[in-house]
Amino acid sequence: LKAGSVLDPKGKEGLANLVGSLVDEGTKTKTSEQIAEYIESLGAHFNVSVGKTRTEITAKCLTPDADSLLSIVSEIVMYPTFPKKEFEREKRRQISSLKNNLSNPNYVASVKLDELVYEGTPMEHPTDGYIESVEKITLDDVKEFHKNYWLPNLSYVVVVSSLEPEEAIRKIEKFFGNWQNREISLPDIPKPKGEKKVEIFHMDGINQAYIRLAFPVDVQRNSPDYNKVRVANYILGGSGFSSRILKKIRVEKGYAYSAYSYVMPNIVWKEENYPSIFIAGLQTRVETSEDAVNTLVELIKEAKEKGFTEEELNAAKSFYNGYIARLSETYSQIAGLISTQYEYKLPNMFWIKDIDEIRSLTLNDINETARKYFNTENFVLLIVTDTTKVKFKNLKI
Repeated sequence: LKAGSVLDPKGKEGLANLVGSLVDEGTKTKTSEQIAEYIESLGAHFNVSVGKTRTEITAKCLTPDADSLLSIVSEIVMYPTFPKKEFEREKRRQISSLKNNLSNPNYVASVKLDELVYEGTPMEHPTDGYIESVEKITLDDVKEFHKNYWLPNLSYVVVVSSLEPEEAIRKIEKFFGNWQNREISLPDIPKPKGEKKVEIFHMDGINQAYIRLAFPVDVQRNSPDYNKVRVANYILGGSGFSSRILKKIRVEKGYAYSAYSYVMPNIVWKEENYPSIFIAGLQTRVETSEDAVNTLVELIKEAKEKGFTEEELNAAKSFYNGYIARLSETYSQIAGLISTQYEYKLPNMFWIKDIDEIRSLTLNDINETARKYFNTENFVLLIVTDTTKVKFKNLKI
């Protein structure tokens, strides 16, 4: 469903997440307990996950039980009743979870990084909202959000099974055929600006520094350059102990247990070409945090200016050759791949095409990609730490 937290009203951030957690707490024919017992009796699995731009509903059962599972899933999706008692309980739980999360530096770092990267856009707030915003959400808000955005014209369905495709389609039409379209105007989402920002956020009493560095990469998941970017990132910080970032920061300097980078594919929204986001991070002792930041920035600059080696490229090719092939071993994995294929308008069996593309990459391809897309000027840098213990006077950024 195109019904993620970007649709949260201002001041009521966390609404989409609350809706997602409440839909299976009661329908026109069943209570929350009866729903849970029914799904359990089938030996089935059901889950709702709310993200920034989408809500994903997953359900899994044995093929002979497909009708039984679809009957309850369609009820949950189309006819939730949002009982007041369950609403109050779930709202308290979400607020309690937020209070607990605010003492977790990793959670705080993730929230603050989004606020910096997506500043001024509906993407900037956390999916679960803020304590004060969730407190303002009413039961009417929940019902209105569901009515406005849980719609078939904002949805697609993926089925992976032993059923013939025509039979699977008939089952979906049987149980979701009464789901009514409703015209809705989705808001625009401005693209991240890619400006240089540095924030040092204070948390009392912690002895570590939680460091995040991010910048937009003007490449989409369906772009010809996407596989080049992911391979360049793999060498730089995505390959664990063989990555340059972990080798330097953990193995050589002993600053951190984990240091990494990854590329988060672009969001899909209203036919716009949004950038992917490069993110690097590590956690280190307060006294080593300043040099760790300088080292991280230097490693990105070095990759951009000097490139990589043939040996590093061959190792990356070998990894993806095995890794991508293992992504389609289960029904659930295939469902995820087909969802990605539909979402990003990728070719059929795109994951096989990815392997072929990566195999054909040259060292010049990867080095040109690093020069073009690794941004050593306009990045966001976030450091979450106890600022009474370090002053960061010698950051080389």
